Amino acid sequence: MTNRFWHIWTIPLLLAIISLGGLISALVGNNLWDALSWLTLSVPLLVIARFWLKPQGSKKAVK
Repeated sequence: MTNRFWHIWTIPLLLAIISLGGLISALVGNNLWDALSWLTLSVPLLVIARFWLKPQGSKKAVK
């Protein structure tokens, strides 16, 4: 059961932690912190774009 949980939730949890770090760094300071926040907040967008442009899985032929 635990293995199944981590198999499903590993990537979403990592994306959530990265996003939270980006939001906190945006609030903490300027210059380097702003660059860090832009970098970390763009990661989930890049993941979304990757799967939107090139989806995985098999597509069934419509008859």
